Amino acid sequence: MRPYFHKLNEWLTSYVYYPGDDEQTVLIKIIWWVVHVVGLPILLLGSVVIGFQAGNGIFIMNIIFLVALLGNLTFFHFYRQQIELYALVTQIGIVVISSVKVYLMGGLLLAGGPVFIGLIGPIYALTLPNKKRALFVILLYLFLMSGVTIIQPQTSPSYLIFHYFIGFLNGVITIFAALYYYNWQLEKIKLDKEKRMQELDEFKTNFYTNITHEFRTPLTIILGVAEQIKANEKNLVSNEGFSMIIRSGKKLLNLTNQMLSLSKLEAAAVAINMMQDDVIEYIKFLVESFHSYAKEKSIELKFSANPDKIQMDFDSEKIQDIISNLLTNAIKFTPQGGCIRVTVFKTGKGLDKMLVIRIADSGVGISKDHLPKIFNRYYQVDEYSGLSEGTGLGLALTKELVNLLKGKIKVESKPHEGSTFTVFLPIRNKEAFGQIQPTLKQATSDITIDQVVENNLEQPSSFEENLTILIIEDNSDVLRYLKSLLSDEYQVIEAVNGLEGFEKAITIVPDLIISDVMMPKMDGFTLCEKIKNDLRTSHIPVVLLTAKGDQHSRITGLEAGADAYLIKPFNRKELFVRINKLTALRKSLQERYTTLLTQLELHTKNEKLLFKKEDLFLRDVSQKLVDHLQDEDFGIYELCQSLGMSRSQLYRKFKALTNTTVHHFIRNLRLNKAKELLSSTDLNVTQVSLEAGFKNLSHFSKIFMKKFGQSPRKFRQKELLDNKQNKWHE
Repeated sequence: MRPYFHKLNEWLTSYVYYPGDDEQTVLIKIIWWVVHVVGLPILLLGSVVIGFQAGNGIFIMNIIFLVALLGNLTFFHFYRQQIELYALVTQIGIVVISSVKVYLMGGLLLAGGPVFIGLIGPIYALTLPNKKRALFVILLYLFLMSGVTIIQPQTSPSYLIFHYFIGFLNGVITIFAALYYYNWQLEKIKLDKEKRMQELDEFKTNFYTNITHEFRTPLTIILGVAEQIKANEKNLVSNEGFSMIIRSGKKLLNLTNQMLSLSKLEAAAVAINMMQDDVIEYIKFLVESFHSYAKEKSIELKFSANPDKIQMDFDSEKIQDIISNLLTNAIKFTPQGGCIRVTVFKTGKGLDKMLVIRIADSGVGISKDHLPKIFNRYYQVDEYSGLSEGTGLGLALTKELVNLLKGKIKVESKPHEGSTFTVFLPIRNKEAFGQIQPTLKQATSDITIDQVVENNLEQPSSFEENLTILIIEDNSDVLRYLKSLLSDEYQVIEAVNGLEGFEKAITIVPDLIISDVMMPKMDGFTLCEKIKNDLRTSHIPVVLLTAKGDQHSRITGLEAGADAYLIKPFNRKELFVRINKLTALRKSLQERYTTLLTQLELHTKNEKLLFKKEDLFLRDVSQKLVDHLQDEDFGIYELCQSLGMSRSQLYRKFKALTNTTVHHFIRNLRLNKAKELLSSTDLNVTQVSLEAGFKNLSHFSKIFMKKFGQSPRKFRQKELLDNKQNKWHE
C-alpha cells in the first residue's frame, strides 16, 4: 500500500509544481487539490441520495458547489500560480454555500451537516502561511452561521439526520486527513533537511580541502615568481613568468567570485535586473566567445537556434553566468576531438512558454548514482575529480541562478557517452525594451580585457604630461601600486581616507581623482557626491575603484557623479585608457568654452547655452565682471571673494575649463565690451576706454591693437564706413 501512496504523492507533486515553487507551496497546492477531488464525489453522492427530499434549494446548492469545485480544478490545470488566491476563493465558497444550506435547513441546531462542512473553510485556512486570511474566514463563518440561524428558526424534517452524519463525517475526516497529511509532510521535510545538513557538513569538509589546494597552487606560483623578480631586478623574469602570475591571479579571482555569488544567493541578496531584448543573439555571442577555448582542446563547438530571434525579459549577467558555467564544465570534461552542441528553442504556449537552452557534450558522462547530487554545493564526482581541478561550486551556482530566474535545470547523462544539461526559463515580455551591451567577464572568457583595450591605448600626450592626479586609497599596497603606475606621467598626490581626500581635493583642485569606494571616515560614493556638488571641484573627473562589481554598486557610483567605474583587480591598460578618455573629454570641454566664451561673456541671459553646472559658473563669473566693468580696481582678489573661492582654486578651475587664466579672461571681457561699444554707440575712444574699465588710454589702445589688429580709432572709422555702405546698399 505504501509504494502506491508514494507514487501518488510523486505524481501529485509533479502535477501541481510550477517553476519557482518551494516545498511548502507545493504541499499547500496538494492539500488544496485533494480537498477539491475528495469533495466532488461526496457532493455528487449527497445530491443523489438526498435528492429532492430536502427541497430544490439544497439540491441546487449542491450542484452549484459541484460546478464551483470543477471550475476551480479546471482553471488550476492551466494556471498553477498564486495558490493562496485559489485557496481563499475555496474557503469563502465553502463558508458561503454552507451558510445558505444551513438557512434552508432551519438554522444551526437542525443543519449539522453544512455546519461542519462550512468549518472546513477556516480550518483549511490555518494550513496556509497567511494567518490573517484564516482570521477573516473564521469571522465570516461565525457571522454567516449565526445570521442564517437568527433569520430562519424553523425546524427541519427528521430525514436530515442522515444528512447530518454525512456532513459530520465528511467534515471531520477532511479536517483530520488534511492536518495529518500536512504535519506528516512537514515532518518528512524536516527529516530531509536534517539529512541534507549532514550531507552538507561532509560536502563542506571536502570543499575546504579542495579550496585549500585550489588557492595554494596559484599562490605558490605568484609568490614564487615574485621572489624571482625580487632576486633578479634587472633581468626580472621571462614573459612566461608574468603570464603565470596573470593566470593564477585570474584563477583566484574566479574562485572568489563564485564563493561570493553563492553567499549572496544563499542570503537572498542578489537582485534581478531584467531587460527585454533578443536573447538568441546574446546567447550566440556568449557561445562564440568560447570558440578559442574549445579550439585549444580540439573540441568542436556548435550553436543552433529555432527561431533565430526571441524577444523576452532576461537578466544578461545571470544568463552569462549560467552559460559560462555550463560551457566551462562541458569543455573541461570533454576529451580532445569531442563535440559540444548548444541548442536554443522555445516550447509551450501562453503563460507556459519556456525558453529551452540545451548544452550537450560527448564527454566522460556521469553515472546514475551521482546525477541527483551534482547540483549540491561542494559535491564532486570522485572518479572524475582527477580529470580537472574544481571546488564543486559551478553547477551549484548555476542551479541557484536558474531558480532565481524562476526556471528549472535538469541533466541527462550516461558514462562514456556524454551529458546533456537543459535549462528552462519562463518567457515573459513585461520589461522595457533595451539594447543589452554584450560584455564578457574576465574570468569566464577567452577574450581578455587586454585585447579589448589594446587598440584604444595611447601614450599620454603633451596636453596631459603635467596633470595632477589625486589618489585616495586606504590600502597602502594598492596606493603604492597606483603611484608606481602613474608617477612617471603625472604629478601624483596621495590621501589615505575619504575625508583627507576631500580636503586635499578642495585645497589642491587636481585635474583627476582616483578613489577607492570602501574607506574609513568617508566612503567613495559620498566623496564623489561632495566633490561633484562643490563649485570648487565640480569639474574634476572622478574614477572609482572598488571590489564591488555588481550592477547596483555601479549604478550607485554613477548616480553619485562618477565619470568612470573600475572593478578590482583592474587592468593597467584599461586604467590608462580611462584616464586618456577623461583628459581628452576635458580638452574638448576647453575647446567648447573657448568657442562659446564670447557668447557667455556678452550674452549672459542666453539660457540655451547654460546646460551644465560649469556653464552656470562661467556665467556667474561673467555677470559679476560685467556688473563691475567700469571699476578697474575690481580684479581677481575681489572676484575670488564674491565667489567664495581662493585664488588658487579659481585659477585651477578656470584653467581646467578654459585653458586660460582668469586675468586673461577679464582682459578679453573688457576688450570685447569695448569693441561692442565702438560698434554700437557714438562714444569717443576715451569714453569707451573708461566704460570698459580701462583708465589708461595708452594701455587700452596698445592691448586693443594686439588683440584685434588695429587701433580703437581705426576700428571705429572702419565700422562707420561699413555702416554707411550698408545703408547705401539698402
